[in-house]
Amino acid sequence: MAADIIVPIIVDQPVTRERLILPLDTVDETLLYTFKTLIKKYKKQMGDTNDVCIVSGGLQQYLNKQKKSGAEEIKAKNGLTFNDLPVYVKLQIFSNLDAIQLCRISRVCQEWYSLTSDNLLWGNVLDRDIRFWNVIGHRTNPGLYIEVQSEWSNKEIYLRCSPQINHLMHEDNAIFSSFTNMIRSFLPKKTPKIAMFGPGLESDTSAIVRNMLYEQSQQLERVGLVPGQCDGVGSGWCLKMQNGQVFQLSVLYSASKKVRLERRNRLQNNSLLEVRTDQDGVETVELKPAVRDFCRTVDAFIYVVDASQGNSFVKEDKAELFAMVNERWSATHVPILVLSCIPNSQHQRVPCVDVVKALEISAINRPWQVHDVEAETLKGIIPSIQWLVKQSQRR
Repeated sequence: MAADIIVPIIVDQPVTRERLILPLDTVDETLLYTFKTLIKKYKKQMGDTNDVCIVSGGLQQYLNKQKKSGAEEIKAKNGLTFNDLPVYVKLQIFSNLDAIQLCRISRVCQEWYSLTSDNLLWGNVLDRDIRFWNVIGHRTNPGLYIEVQSEWSNKEIYLRCSPQINHLMHEDNAIFSSFTNMIRSFLPKKTPKIAMFGPGLESDTSAIVRNMLYEQSQQLERVGLVPGQCDGVGSGWCLKMQNGQVFQLSVLYSASKKVRLERRNRLQNNSLLEVRTDQDGVETVELKPAVRDFCRTVDAFIYVVDASQGNSFVKEDKAELFAMVNERWSATHVPILVLSCIPNSQHQRVPCVDVVKALEISAINRPWQVHDVEAETLKGIIPSIQWLVKQSQRR
């Protein structure tokens, strides 16, 4: 069969009208496709793996003309397609999508998978979206991976740290998580003792204490009192959440309300802290002995800050935080929760990532999390405390 079809092709002379069975005017697209297929079969039998088909003379010109006119007809009818756009234009279009949409369209084809894995693209998406994240923790802090020059790509960092992605993954593993939580519920647990302190207790967000401890709430229920220890320090309430978890909460104020209104900074007349000066004149902030002894019994810390737009984080705020969680007074497994508070939804807030940077909390050598909450409605308080209780029971 091969010998029958190669005679009019392999000759060096141009293929003319007389040598074709049908006149060239009557050749349709189906016949041309069949003709080219036969040529490819012949070349394959002869051991030629090159797919380029070379036909001399008028037939070659006719095929080129047909191909060119067909492409021009498609473009004239439909205009430019997405594949005709330059790479940088495609990346610019993709940059307007969110992370979930980028992951979905990456399955369209190999080219889109490559484009949606671009490191610069994900770096821009990370810089854009991180301003809206409502929680950042010691394992989900993008700045940490960038600081240590991790080998992870920006896409991997985003998917690892994004609260939205972590929530979706938690939903996918909901059955397994509920099973493990049920097993853990049978194990004996100590009621965690939590100490809450910070400048947010003495600013416009101070209502968070009243709403947690004294107002009727479906989220938190008072089930008992906790007596003070270590010279009276540490008295508080025993609270119960809807999921049945119970914890003790002790609120540590830096001074009485009258003193707070008169002093200039938090280190002045502070009932929790004292400033010491060494022989070289270097000042250090440390806990007072009674507070120090109390911190040794604490299972977790809550540090409250006022994250309202325009509020600045002063040096004294950071000094109080690091003095309270000093490794000399509490073990490194004791977690710290930073409540980034605003009075209510009418106030603009400082992004969570800016709170992390301002407090330099990533330098703390213990589990930590910064969570956005509202003092008036207690929005965000339950998931943050659930994380804290869960971390405090890990040894």
